[in-house]
Amino acid sequence: MDFQLKEVFRKNINILNKMSVRNENTRTDAKESNAELGEIDEAEEEALLKSDDEYDAVRAKVQPAIGTLAPPTAVLTDEDSLMNEAAQLQDGTIDDASLSDEDIAEPSEVTVGQKMEHGESEDSGDDDDDDMDDSEKALAAYKKLCKELDVNQYAYDKYIQLCDLAHTTDDLDIIREAYSRFSAVYPLSQELWLKYLSIEMNVALSPKEMDFVEGLFRKSLADYYSTAIALEFAALAPRCADPDKIWCELLGTYGLHCLEGQQFFKLYREFLSAHPAMSAEAKQEAYIKSYLQELKYPLFNMEESYIEFKVFYEKSKEHINHEISWELLDKNYFKAKEYQSKILPFEYKLKELDVKCYRERAEVYMNYIKESDKFLDENVLQTVYERMVAACCLNIDCWLTYIDFLTYRDAYGRPEELQDLPIFRQTAVDVNKRALRNCTWSEKLYVKHMLLLEQLGKSREEVQEVLECSMTAGFQTAEQAVTVWLEYLTYLRRHTNYENDDECDILRKNFNLAWTILGQQWGVLADCNCEILQLWGRLEYGPLQDAKRGKELWTTAMESADNATRSGLWIEFAQLELRRDLEATRKLFRKALHSPGLDNPMVIIAAWERFERCNGTTKTLSNCIKECAEFKLQYRTEVLPVKSDSMAANKSNRSLKRKITAATDSTLPEKKAKSEILKKNAQPSSNSGGGGSAKVPGPKRVETETFKEHENQEIDLTKDHLRIFLSNLDYSLSEDDIRANLPSLKIVNVTLIRSANGKSRGFGYAELQNEVEVEKALAMDRISLNGRPLYISSVLRDKEKRQKFKYSDDVEPKKLFVKSLPSDTTKEELEQIFGAFGKLQDVRLVYHKSGKFKNIAYIEYQEESAAAKAVLATDQMELRAHIITVAISAPPPKPASTAINTNKVFGISKKHKGFDQKPRMSLIPTVVRKQLTTAQDTNVTSAATSKATNGASLSKTNDDFRKLLLK
Repeated sequence: MDFQLKEVFRKNINILNKMSVRNENTRTDAKESNAELGEIDEAEEEALLKSDDEYDAVRAKVQPAIGTLAPPTAVLTDEDSLMNEAAQLQDGTIDDASLSDEDIAEPSEVTVGQKMEHGESEDSGDDDDDDMDDSEKALAAYKKLCKELDVNQYAYDKYIQLCDLAHTTDDLDIIREAYSRFSAVYPLSQELWLKYLSIEMNVALSPKEMDFVEGLFRKSLADYYSTAIALEFAALAPRCADPDKIWCELLGTYGLHCLEGQQFFKLYREFLSAHPAMSAEAKQEAYIKSYLQELKYPLFNMEESYIEFKVFYEKSKEHINHEISWELLDKNYFKAKEYQSKILPFEYKLKELDVKCYRERAEVYMNYIKESDKFLDENVLQTVYERMVAACCLNIDCWLTYIDFLTYRDAYGRPEELQDLPIFRQTAVDVNKRALRNCTWSEKLYVKHMLLLEQLGKSREEVQEVLECSMTAGFQTAEQAVTVWLEYLTYLRRHTNYENDDECDILRKNFNLAWTILGQQWGVLADCNCEILQLWGRLEYGPLQDAKRGKELWTTAMESADNATRSGLWIEFAQLELRRDLEATRKLFRKALHSPGLDNPMVIIAAWERFERCNGTTKTLSNCIKECAEFKLQYRTEVLPVKSDSMAANKSNRSLKRKITAATDSTLPEKKAKSEILKKNAQPSSNSGGGGSAKVPGPKRVETETFKEHENQEIDLTKDHLRIFLSNLDYSLSEDDIRANLPSLKIVNVTLIRSANGKSRGFGYAELQNEVEVEKALAMDRISLNGRPLYISSVLRDKEKRQKFKYSDDVEPKKLFVKSLPSDTTKEELEQIFGAFGKLQDVRLVYHKSGKFKNIAYIEYQEESAAAKAVLATDQMELRAHIITVAISAPPPKPASTAINTNKVFGISKKHKGFDQKPRMSLIPTVVRKQLTTAQDTNVTSAATSKATNGASLSKTNDDFRKLLLK
């Protein structure tokens, strides 16, 4: 019955999603149509009627399964639906032999009114055909996507699309295949697992199928620590073969969650109450054990459980046979309460954080673990680690911290208090494998995996498998691939028997393979520092005992990139060559000294002199000293001054304007003197005779043609809609140069604004043919023109309407801010690095107006999830010896200037404050200054006193004033 019923469900998924009502026709005439439409025939009805108990148990679970597979608009609650017909047949509400005339009518005789009564329309058949076409299209798209994933198995977004398409096809087998392919490469998120598990739970009927669903739950919980999935697993437990085992795992793992652990113990006690097969004594025993287990862990609201247990004990103590040590219970309870008070602040912080605060969440977890590591139980502590890697699954540091924790703990043996549950049986290698499923791009995890396998004594094939997986992971930079290769070659070096020629040959072939593959994948960017060749050369000089080949390898390495400028590499090369030939080493030192751009030649000189003193003769030593002395003199006279000048360039540039101003001011008195002489010469002479006013001829006026600013540059304001404003232009550019550098624009006229001396001021206007060309020009904003970014904007005379800043100054979840980039970074390089995490909307490198790269860029994605993944994967990534910083674009808010500057409003210049001025020196002697101060104080006091006295005295008469005048 189970198999037949399930087959019916699978056949009718598509039809049930599209139909709300289907009339029951006669069984004789409907058998053929049932074969096509997948409706239940007589054999299937008999199968449904076999077991009342079995069907009743299944009935409530089957319908939600179909509802899950159906589109959101399909609601299977009609009385005449297929499931309800089967249910009514089972309950006896429909008699198989008592069908009405309406029920046995031919399908063609059903009227439109009858269809409308049942919610059908005339176009229902057409709708079914359209829906079938949609399913076929979804199936075709699904197959196409499968082929794309065969080529690139690490395309995460395509797996999401694959699962969505699988649900659209309404085929259970295809849905299973999609999720199986997805989970084989990546761990499924909590949401995806819940969506898939809900389908499997509702269609599972037989014990074998229930075991399959139970296995899926264990697989999902092995991917991530998820309380939501664990709760669904708890709801499924009564239907499984061994529910006690499931509850034991859930309580021992998810019952330790500080904020959510208590609900698992409550659900378990509800499960015990409803357990029909368990005796009252066994239930009571399980109740007490659950309380004792709960009260020894620091859980939120544990006071409620403590009181609840005491009430339970008081009510049932007469029937309780279990001996309880209240002293031990209180000791564990109060200790857990103390620990709870220490960890709750971290739990509250985690709960308050926004979903997108990935970095902050990882930081809180790190601090949480660092603090709780001192006192928490080993089981609880490991669940915190599990929660951290589940919440920060793309943070490599979180995974590495968890791996290091297990490595350190396992080195001292498994703790006794650790429970024997799947989550606590994990080793560092197991967690490393989980980490690689989440962060396939991390070279650190591949290196860690190799080291762990080597420590455990695993075979070379297993280590090689890690290398092969890393080569298909899709690293963003060549440095990551070089790091993994170096680790693998180092592993081979440690496990090579150098007395065996075959093993030595295998080691050489691996070095050659690494160099060849990196060159094929990355071209000129592959191992720019030639670290693989350097390591290979060291081994050839050493245990491989082929110094000649070693010299060839090191010579190639020194000729690559800028290795020839590194003094340290030259000295190491010389030390290796010393094992082979003294004369060759001497020549190598001489070659190193004459390498252009050497970073520290004095180190080479000192090393060469030491070499000659230890290994040379008097002649070679004297020649060395003589040659080095000449080089030192040349270095001090030619190289050092240049370096010191370049170091002082910035300081001199700061004072350059000040010096120019001072020099300009020093010529002013001379000019002033000349003008005064000319004025004097131009005045009439007082000694001229004849009473005439003969004038001495002044200097001849030289007519100088000056270019007035904006002269003959009148602009027609009516054409502003066809005009663009060009700024940040190179001052040497002319109108023709601008036309030549913007060939894609249909330019009618170019007007450069010039200063009084006729030079360009660096901005101007360009008139275009039409408004379409204007929009095209605005899209070219910040195009490079003569080494400078050209700013192109629309012409707006009203300053209030002008756009203050082109880009948003708010938080943009889809946009990343990248800084500390190398100076030679290109847009194509950033597209290659960040395009691996999702579809890019825009990549913008920021340049100074002088054209110099600011070493920052903005990466905009189409989806927020892609931006979040990129932040976690690329932040603090090394790019050509530069550690780049990546964050969500969130410019700091600009301070609001609400206060009005009255000085600017009234045109008042800034006044110097007292502490800004130079202290003034008084030339008055100290004794005199003190006397003056005393006299001033006396005058002020007497004036104030007389004023007060006069104010208080009576008014004077005329006689009083007369007497005063006569005195």
